[in-house]
Amino acid sequence: MGDTLKIIGIPIRQFNAGGKIKEFVNQVYLNALKKYNFEPLLLTTENIKTKELFKFCDGFIIPGGDDLNPVYFDEKDTGLSKEINPEVDLIDQITVDYAKTHKIPLLGICRGIQAINVFLGGSLYQDIGKDHKHIISDHKVVTYPNRFLKFKETIAVNSYHHQAIKKLAPELSVIAKHIDGTIEAVIHNKLPIFGVQWHPELIPDSEETKIIFRAFQILVARKNS
Repeated sequence: MGDTLKIIGIPIRQFNAGGKIKEFVNQVYLNALKKYNFEPLLLTTENIKTKELFKFCDGFIIPGGDDLNPVYFDEKDTGLSKEINPEVDLIDQITVDYAKTHKIPLLGICRGIQAINVFLGGSLYQDIGKDHKHIISDHKVVTYPNRFLKFKETIAVNSYHHQAIKKLAPELSVIAKHIDGTIEAVIHNKLPIFGVQWHPELIPDSEETKIIFRAFQILVARKNS
């Protein structure tokens, strides 16, 4: 993909440390980006407000995290959605909106695929139970032919979520499902936007992870060609 370093914006996550809010990005995402000659640019709740940094980004990755506020898909939280954070929701929404408007490559991972779906007009199951939580490997996924990700027909990945796509956003297509029907990967019908429900950054040497990040590399390279 060439030797020029590409800058990838990645929205931060937050946690409360004794009353002090700390912003962070898990190191495994940064390691994955570095491996593919990407330079991470952390998008914080402060520096994202003017969107000036967005102009330097060749692409975006929305990482995993806690649950989205169901108000974004016209539902109430009855206790099923956990650790909702309005600042994190907003930063993801701004990122999705910017990527869509400016046709910038965007990869969503776990919560990231959910954010893409919700902020493009879809909805989520607030809790699908424990069948997809804390599965380190051998999570069986059936894939479908598509223009971005050339997976085998059946792949085995990991799984760390209790929310999932319910109503698919109108602009998206499903390209992978778990054997129980849960949506595991989507692509945008026209734009360089896609997402996976599992965590490829945790299995960096797997063929599926290589396919995902190489596809992202190609999309970023095309954006700058």
